Parts: sequence; C-alpha cells; structure tokens
Amino acid sequence: MGPSGHLRLDTREFGDAAVVSVRGDIDLTTFGAVESALDAARGKGSVVVLDLRAVGFMDTSGLRVVISQQLRAEADGHRFVVVPGSDKVRRLFEIAGFPEEHALFAGAPTELAGGDGA
Repeated sequence: MGPSGHLRLDTREFGDAAVVSVRGDIDLTTFGAVESALDAARGKGSVVVLDLRAVGFMDTSGLRVVISQQLRAEADGHRFVVVPGSDKVRRLFEIAGFPEEHALFAGAPTELAGGDGA
C-alpha cells in the first residue's frame, strides 16, 4: 500500500478487552490515526489489544506507537497486548528487542489466537 494507501481501523470489544484491528500500512503518514484509536480504546476495557494481522508494512513510527501505548498502560494499571501478524511486522519487533515470547504478545482474547486477520 505505501504512504498513499488506505488505513482501516476497527474497534470492537471481547469481554473486558477493547480490540483495535488495523488493515493497511502503519508509517509516518498513518501512525497518528492508530494512536488515536488506541487512546480511545483505553476507556473501553481493562485490556487493549492491537491486532496487526492485516498490516502489510509497519515502520518505526508504528513501533513508537506500540512502545508509547505499553508505557501508558503500565502507568495506568491496564494491559496492552499486540497480535503481531505478518513476518515483516514480527521481524520489526524482533529487531527492536521484542522476541515472540515477550509479555507484550501474551494475553490476547482467544478469538484472536491464530488466524491471519479479520
């Protein structure tokens, strides 16, 4: 998709979790919309899940959003969980020092376990 591509955000609730699903690319031109959706979701559940299974590309702007949301969640006493999705997105997390076993990736609603996106 690239910088001129479309970004689609969908927020839904699974029990006490607010799930923000992203479809498209997360980069310098789109990260603000993702951050705003996550901020809004924080008021909807004790767990906020960022579902990246339908993200084709994510640069360090997206990584910054994830780190920022994780720090906010820790400060507020909430949980923030990421469903990383594609190999490209997983690789970005790995390079940044977030292995697959990291707590950031644990605790998504079982409805989101496995699969390849909404």
